[in-house]
Amino acid sequence: MKKTAQKSPEELVSMYVLFLRALYLIHQESHWKTRGYHLHLLFQRLDEGVQEMADEAAEKAMGVYGELSKQEHIGALVEKLSQSDEPLERSLQAEKAFQQFATKVYHALKESDALTLGVDDMIMSQVNKSEVHTYLLQQAAG
Repeated sequence: MKKTAQKSPEELVSMYVLFLRALYLIHQESHWKTRGYHLHLLFQRLDEGVQEMADEAAEKAMGVYGELSKQEHIGALVEKLSQSDEPLERSLQAEKAFQQFATKVYHALKESDALTLGVDDMIMSQVNKSEVHTYLLQQAAG
């Protein structure tokens, strides 16, 4: 992904939604392909949770910024985030990348004075959930 500081608020939140959708697809694929009931349940929890986060972010983007673009780039982002063939490692790397990206989007929106209180709350809440996902993935990986 390109630098976030030079993007419009609409582009930033669109990229944020795109990232969440890609994260969901990564977890969903792991959910389908993983072996072991405990891992199957873990990835089900992650993919369902991130799907809700993506839906919330898309609705917020449309409501606050009135636009949602760049969604056609989802395949390329999933591929970029899928650096490992091992489901736990792939999902863990993707969660950490999301946290970094969300932080950049947050600061770029704040710097451009386009961060509403609701968007602020949503991003913080979603990064908090992502940190829980990271913890769960680390615990499962041993």
